[in-house]
Amino acid sequence: MQDEFLRLQEKLQKTIMFITHDFDEALRLADRIAIMKDGIIEQLDTPANIVLNPATEYVRKFTEEVPRGKVLKIEDLMEKSETKNLSDFKVSKDEIIENVAEKILTQEKSVPVIDKNNNIVGCVHPSKIIHTVFSREKK
Repeated sequence: MQDEFLRLQEKLQKTIMFITHDFDEALRLADRIAIMKDGIIEQLDTPANIVLNPATEYVRKFTEEVPRGKVLKIEDLMEKSETKNLSDFKVSKDEIIENVAEKILTQEKSVPVIDKNNNIVGCVHPSKIIHTVFSREKK
């Protein structure tokens, strides 16, 4: 059903509101998510910002067990600045981190991030993958 929902949204190009109590489902389907507590919105943001930058303690606790590598895209971690000393390996900005982490972690240099036209739009360093996926700092 989730695949069909995404297909319809892509085909119709319409804004769709989907209400769920399943956070994993929301992460997969949504461009923006509202997390509510007692009828009040705690945070309204992109899935990546909710996971990486929870606005409240409630949201932090709600998202602390989210498998970041399965949720976040390379675009969510890339730096916009382009450097001269990049790896030969390139990665799409739309790739889920889990799908390319192993290859990125074998690189010594920052990895160029490309868009659908194969243009470099940023870079990601292997240490950023390690820090984001494995660090669980408490704020």
